[in-house]
Amino acid sequence: MAGTDRPVRRWLKRIALVVVAVLIFVIAPAAVILYPTFKSYPQVKFPPAASQAERNRQDLDLLQRLPEVERSFTNQTRSAFNTAMAELSARAPDLDRAGFAMGAARAVALADNGHTSVMALVGGHGFNALPVRFGWFADGLFVVAARPDQHSLLGAQLVGFEGRSPQQLLEGLRAYVGGPANLARELSPNLIASPELLHAAGLAGKAESAALVLRLRDGTQTSQTLAAEPGTPEPLTRTFWPKRYLSPVPVPDDNGSWEHVLQGVPVPPALARPDRFFWHDYPGDGSVLYVQINRVRDQDGKSLHGYLADVLAEAKTRRIRNAVVDLRFNPGGDYTQSADFSKQLPELVPLDGKVLILTSGTTFSAALSTAAMLKYHAGGRGILVGEPMGDRSKFWGEGGNVTLPNSRLAVRYTTAYHDWEDGCGLAQVTTCFFLNYVYGTPSGSLVPAIPVAQAFASYAAGEDAVLAEALKQAK
Repeated sequence: MAGTDRPVRRWLKRIALVVVAVLIFVIAPAAVILYPTFKSYPQVKFPPAASQAERNRQDLDLLQRLPEVERSFTNQTRSAFNTAMAELSARAPDLDRAGFAMGAARAVALADNGHTSVMALVGGHGFNALPVRFGWFADGLFVVAARPDQHSLLGAQLVGFEGRSPQQLLEGLRAYVGGPANLARELSPNLIASPELLHAAGLAGKAESAALVLRLRDGTQTSQTLAAEPGTPEPLTRTFWPKRYLSPVPVPDDNGSWEHVLQGVPVPPALARPDRFFWHDYPGDGSVLYVQINRVRDQDGKSLHGYLADVLAEAKTRRIRNAVVDLRFNPGGDYTQSADFSKQLPELVPLDGKVLILTSGTTFSAALSTAAMLKYHAGGRGILVGEPMGDRSKFWGEGGNVTLPNSRLAVRYTTAYHDWEDGCGLAQVTTCFFLNYVYGTPSGSLVPAIPVAQAFASYAAGEDAVLAEALKQAK
């Protein structure tokens, strides 16, 4: 018996050594690399607050812990954040809800990362709003939707707001949105619609109304003071992208009825299905595949990955010559859902064809990743058309959200790095999102090769200048 025990013990020791080696050389390093990516925001329990000042202090105590999980901070921006938080804490007893919200947004924006933000600063949701909604175009800021009693303002261009031009408003709001300047422009209509938020930022004289100078569609100029409507009791818990108002399709859960500048006008296909995450068509002679992806995620139990696989199978039977992928209204999701499609679509397009990728300032996060993958796999045939995307090609993402207990503001923090311009190298293994080593692509510049920014008159006529240019390129 003793003789047979020795081989068993020997094998047990070998197995134990293998397990220890795996723990030391595989699992432990993997844990060190992955833990920061999946680290959760610290949990803090507060007693019921008795005053607005106490509510502010509790929220600031939680927000102060952002650097414990936020990995986009540099030494310089972390120091700036801590200084801003100290100044905000000193003002806490005097801050109302809007003042606190804008102060928090300004502090968080110091990270200078598009994903790191206070996501809930939207007029009409938790904060008051004017009875109009604005949209940016190549030639300025225009009223695209209005309450029925403000019908005459539809299509008017905003010339002045409380003594400031739209450009001056935009410059004043830049400090409240991290990331590239065009992201602040893209999100600014959320703030410009709310006198309450602009007043808190020192950009409006009153919180209850605003004096506007507008150029009406007939060319006449008018000055009007509009009273703000109250917003919903609580702010949103996600980012709302104002480009959604460019579609005449009513925004789900929006408060009250709206009239739209495109009512009675043929609606371009890209604006006809804003809440449908994905759909496709073959415009013109059928040789072009057009796919619009408005979210990089599943919808109503239907898999985006499966849908795109079906699109590829169908397109293969039709022998398409060019493809257009429209990501202009897509703020992101899960880029692994679109990775196979991004790689395989160029294989269906002949060598003399093109893969045209439509982008805008709302093309963000996983949509930016999808655009990068399409461009990379299509090589010289992959062409970006439209406006610059809403983030840099190198950014911090992943992470999660934390909701401040009293203000109910949702704050987004980030934990993993993305580099869609040069790709992630081994030297970045402790910071780059681990899936980028499987799916990431060194796609080069992500600035549109064919810049197109639509003018308001073209939009109001029901035209789609960006898609028209893409189809022209396809010919």
